[in-house]
Amino acid sequence: MSRLRVQAVVVAYEGGRELVECVRALAATRYRPLDILVVENGSSDPTSFTDIAGLSQFIDVIHAPRNLGFAGGVNFGMRWIFERDRRADIYALINQDCFVRPGWLGPLVTTLVAEPSAAIVGARIYEPDGVTLQHAGGVIHANGLTDHIGRGCTDDDAFRQRADVDYVTGALCAFRAQAWDRLGPLDDSFFPAYFEEADFCVRARAAGLRVVYVPESEASHDESSTLGRGSNAQLTAYHRNRMRFVARHLLRGDARRSAVAFELRWLLKGPGRRQVGPLARAYSGLAGDLIRGWRRGK
Repeated sequence: MSRLRVQAVVVAYEGGRELVECVRALAATRYRPLDILVVENGSSDPTSFTDIAGLSQFIDVIHAPRNLGFAGGVNFGMRWIFERDRRADIYALINQDCFVRPGWLGPLVTTLVAEPSAAIVGARIYEPDGVTLQHAGGVIHANGLTDHIGRGCTDDDAFRQRADVDYVTGALCAFRAQAWDRLGPLDDSFFPAYFEEADFCVRARAAGLRVVYVPESEASHDESSTLGRGSNAQLTAYHRNRMRFVARHLLRGDARRSAVAFELRWLLKGPGRRQVGPLARAYSGLAGDLIRGWRRGK
């Protein structure tokens, strides 16, 4: 029986050296058949992407008309694949600042093959030091705040068991073609990034499918390198899209009261001065979304 075909999609924006190293690691993957698509997402110097294609005969580089955000870039790449009838059995998403380790792909494919109810799978991801754990699956709290399981752990034997989780990070994940057909595309209103993968995973679980953390697949990730971890731009994008996610998934029925109560408790603990401005803008955006939704429903 032939192996399943995998298509990797890397959305790249002003990637520079990190992008080259990301693609170089992907090109070294021994699993075949594997095709790699790099979506240049409106970078200031798109001509620099021409060298990437030379790393492997299995790499294609395409250019988006502008910065479409992560979800929009993924959707742009998927449309390009479908228009050329180059559909795969499994799709993998890899951030430009994520660097896969040898043997990363096989366990993801094996899990999807062995467990038909598993639609989306994610990897064990380390900080750039290669020792400190960053992600062993994700948790979504009642107010939409997200946490990476195992973040900061330096015990390499911890979190070595596969587990069903709320979501997996889009920095490195894979999903069945059937999952995309049923649930896709990603929602590009989560611009420029954050919560598009959480939304995708929540929709999968609502459809009776599973999201699974696969520790045998490993990578390292320079998290939020594009927006700057903890920067005003990063916090603004995170909380604005968190409120959009909350409005869509967590302000319904009994969950509404839990979402509001959890948010108030979190605010009373004091999230930090840097988050005041981003939170104020996020709450304003949420109010606008709710008013527009109410008007559409009248």
